[in-house]
Amino acid sequence: MTLCTAHIRQANDTEELVFATDSCLTGGEKWKHGIKLFELPRKDCLLCFAGDTFRAYPLVLNMVSSIHLDNYLQSPSATLEEVLEFLSEQFTELVSKIVSEIPGENIHELRGSAQFLFGGWDWQQGANGAFRVWKLYYNEAVEGFVFDELTNNGKRVFYTFIGNASINVVQEAKDRYNKLRFDEDKQDDNLDMEPIRVLSDISLDKAIREVDGSLQIAKVYKSNRTEFFGVYWESSKGIPCFQGREYNEINKPLVRYFNPDTFEIIESDLPESLQNIDEETYPDDYELVRECYDEDGYLKDTVSEKQKHVLRLVFKDVAYRQFISSQKSEPQI
Repeated sequence: MTLCTAHIRQANDTEELVFATDSCLTGGEKWKHGIKLFELPRKDCLLCFAGDTFRAYPLVLNMVSSIHLDNYLQSPSATLEEVLEFLSEQFTELVSKIVSEIPGENIHELRGSAQFLFGGWDWQQGANGAFRVWKLYYNEAVEGFVFDELTNNGKRVFYTFIGNASINVVQEAKDRYNKLRFDEDKQDDNLDMEPIRVLSDISLDKAIREVDGSLQIAKVYKSNRTEFFGVYWESSKGIPCFQGREYNEINKPLVRYFNPDTFEIIESDLPESLQNIDEETYPDDYELVRECYDEDGYLKDTVSEKQKHVLRLVFKDVAYRQFISSQKSEPQI
């Protein structure tokens, strides 16, 4: 069970496709740390699911393994629609092999107990390319998975939710979304992060058991690449989480993190200034640190994402060496 959302974010002269989901897995038990948002073995699309985990995970794992073995589907030459058709055919083939061992159980309910959102950047669509999103689901009449495009509707603002219909969580999400847009007088504005703010509110709502856990968020860019984000949960004063798993400040993945109070990206967790930039402190990385910090010790605005990534590793290494040194210098009792 879950609630997934996808929308086209249009803010600050940028346009990007954003996917998000909660991290809750249920089914006789509840676990708030399940991965439900997936990157395919190509960098221009994403997949997330809602529904029965026991059905979704085998389908997703088989799909990822199959694309890994197919050089064409991994290549930019394969269109998103070709990938989608492959997913539909493979999912249909896999669920056709399901055999119920419970007398009288509806086989179609078993096969259709998970549904998916699939989407990405289609550079071959139209003159300039387009973001496209499909819902992939089981159809009893054809006894297989079919798909409907959700973005081909001519509307300027695009968003969608999928979830467990039995608890009407999708309608709840739509109602909260409409109220949010009305209360903030944004009915005619472009979308920023409103659908994810709604998802966050529902995940924090203790009355909705099936949607829970830290958010999983990823974006598709027009450059044909994806980026996965962490989030501090349950607030900006909470702990860093990534793909549903909790970390601490030392071992958290080196990705960008959202502040869940504002859903703005925490731009940098690097120190704004350093003292004593010397070769003794940074024996192997002195030149890098000197390049990233100015003569007064302040972090330069021109530091690249790659440099920031390396700096975080350098500072962790320095902190660890200083800790070991301090332990060795203390008298043993």
